[in-house]
Amino acid sequence: MKKYLLVALAIIFTFGIYSYSRAYVNLFGGQASQVIPCYNDVIFAKVGPPRPERLIWVPGITRTYEYSYPKHAGQWMLGLYGLPFYCIASVSPIIPIPGYVITMMGASW
Repeated sequence: MKKYLLVALAIIFTFGIYSYSRAYVNLFGGQASQVIPCYNDVIFAKVGPPRPERLIWVPGITRTYEYSYPKHAGQWMLGLYGLPFYCIASVSPIIPIPGYVITMMGASW
């Protein structure tokens, strides 16, 4: 009986971790209305509509396709975003801007 219980718990735990890790990937797309370079070497971009999102491009983490990182407002972007992160917009006073890490993206010129 103990053996079956352990196997059942292992299966539930495995599928629970798998579904938990897949829950943090979301789609985004639209025109960037605001692009801000940050002091912690990331770039904040407010993208939308149709689904407005506050996104953060992180070098080394974001897989970037067509035309590089977000450069200016008016640029069209499409991709996936994941976990929460922050952008430090000012160091005196410290102004953090919350957003989500872009995991994969492509942009227009």
